Formats: sequence, structure tokens, C-alpha cells
Amino acid sequence: DGFLRLVWGLGTRAVDRVGNDYPRLVALSHPLLFSHSDPKMIFNYSQRYVDVIDLEKNQLVTLPVEEVQDKRSNVLRYISQQYKGGYISNIRSNRIFGDDTQLVITFEELLRRTPFAGRMRKILQLLEKSYNLPVDVEFTLRILDPRSTKPDVKITLLQCRPQSHLQESDSRLPANLEDKQIVFSTKGVLPQGRVSDIRFVLFVPPEGYYALPTPSARAELGRGISQLNAKLDEEVFICVGPGRWGTVNPDLGVQIGYSDIYNTRALVELSGQGVGLAPEPSFGTHFFQDLLEAQIYPLAIFLDDDDIIFDRKFFYETPNSVAKIDAELFDLECCLRLIAVEDFRPGHHIELVMDDDAGQAVAFLQKNDEELN
Repeated sequence: DGFLRLVWGLGTRAVDRVGNDYPRLVALSHPLLFSHSDPKMIFNYSQRYVDVIDLEKNQLVTLPVEEVQDKRSNVLRYISQQYKGGYISNIRSNRIFGDDTQLVITFEELLRRTPFAGRMRKILQLLEKSYNLPVDVEFTLRILDPRSTKPDVKITLLQCRPQSHLQESDSRLPANLEDKQIVFSTKGVLPQGRVSDIRFVLFVPPEGYYALPTPSARAELGRGISQLNAKLDEEVFICVGPGRWGTVNPDLGVQIGYSDIYNTRALVELSGQGVGLAPEPSFGTHFFQDLLEAQIYPLAIFLDDDDIIFDRKFFYETPNSVAKIDAELFDLECCLRLIAVEDFRPGHHIELVMDDDAGQAVAFLQKNDEELN
């Protein structure tokens, strides 16, 4: 039915992977569902900053939402709720709240009390029918007559384009796969597809990355990844690292651009076990569209989940081939590992299968002369 990224203010925080914020993610088939059931998690993964135009200075500025929200505004109750004492509730009054009450942007009442979600479903269905393809749109929204018990909304389409999509491929998980073959596995929302004959894994160890003392040191790592990407242009490889690939905030992940990793076949994001907050899905961002157009698969591994596999021996004990590929990168070996699959298990490569029907992605070792079945 469609998938939305909603933010208050200018849409920059919806289409770019900003490092310090989260949009509200809305599945139009079930618009009132959150990705988390715990109120504290809903609060943590909410929008904290808003991009606006300062009319007096005539410039774009980013401000904390508390500085922009007007508690007397009739629109406030449609975009925000109260977070107090570990609970989230609707705003019932325009009176000033107590010191222990915080506002959290959820768009709950917008989705519940207005025709917005249903109208967006119809818009996307109509555009998909006209384009003969699913579409990606950018839009603005205005709540009309917010004092009404059933206010209307005005949706303005700013942009519409056919969605990029990953090529169809055989992506069924093989039968009788043994745990000793598995390099990593993950479950949840994932693309459908397969990457075959993987010979290298570019791995950024979370411990090494977050031990880098300065932003400039992390920027140097990004340049090193870019160099390896160029050196491996004729190889099949994937990238695995902490937090968000492509974030603008190096505290939350590896700060690279599409031009630094365009030769990779998959970007795998790690979270949990000291890595930091779970990576916000890139779905709908410009970075995500770049990945799809280049047929690069985005994946996330939540290391705290009981049903995932992450072979630390493969990632941490296999010899580091960084300096073999590019001697200039010797100084980055503490925070950048290039793993040749043959160094871990001679005569093998990795197959990465993402089976959306099974809700699971698995990277596993396979003999070079063995067919996948």
C-alpha cells in the first residue's frame, strides 16, 4: 500500500540520512503501527530537530523541536504527543505542561483523525497505475481547520519518479545449510535477491572505528574505504560496518558517500552489543535510491537478537589483506579489515541469499566448484 517517511518542517530530514534524527516511518497498510512497542523506544527513535527557514536572516537553520513547537497551536496535537512517566499519551490541553513532560513527534493524531493515510494510498495507487511502475514521491502536507473534529488535509506533490528496484534473482535459501557454513544471518525487513561468488569482505570493526580519536581520523578511514573500493573494482565484495553507512554524523556510523562504495554488492549495518543505536532504515532516502540504482543490497544485523548468527572468528581472526591490496593503507589496519574468503577457508567463496518469503538473509561459505541448490 505504500511506505512513508514523515518529518515536521522541511523535507531534508526525510530524504537525507541525517545522523542525529529519526523520521516517523509509516506503513500505509497499518498506519498506526510503530516499529517499536516500548514508549521509551518510540521516544528515542523520534524527530528531535526541525529544518526551517529563518525569515529574518533569510537562511536555512536547524533547531531543536522544543524551540519551534508552539504549545498554543491547534496543529500541535496532530503532530506530537506527551511523553511522561514512561508513557505516551495524546495532548488534551494547550496549557503549559509540567517540567517532567516532554513532547514527542509521532503524527499519531494526523494518521488517526484525518483522511491523510487513506488519501496517500489512493495517490500512490493512481500514480503506480499511470507509470506502470511503483513510484517515489515527495510531498508537503497542510492540516486544514485543525479545530474541527475531523479536519481535512491538503497534500501537495513536489516530485514523482519511478522507483528504482533491485533485479529479480533466485533467492531461495538452500536446504540443509549447516551452522558452520554461515558467516552471518539476519531476519526482518530485507530486499529480495542474491549476491554470488563473493571473494572479499570489507569489514570496519566497531571497536576500532569508535576508538578513532577525532572526526578527521574517521574521515581518513572513509578515504581509505574509497581507495579500496577503487582497487577492488573487478572483484565481488561486500561491506560490513557499525551503525549507518552514509550518515553525515560520524558518531553514528561510517561517513561515506555513494562514490566511495559504488563497487560493493551489499552494505551491511551492525548495531547492538556496544555498537550504538539501531540503524534507521535508509528506505526512501536519496542514499537508498543510489544503492538500488547500482544494485547494491542494504542489510542490517541487530547483534542483540537471539536468532542472528555473526561469526566473529571469520571477521576478527582471518588475516587482514588491507596492506596487500594497498600498502598506503597500512596505518588503517586497526580500524579497517579486508578479508579474503580464501584465507579463512581455502577453495571457498561466500554466497549471500536474501529470501524475503522466509524473512531471512544468510551469508554462507560454499566450495568454488559447487552449485547452489
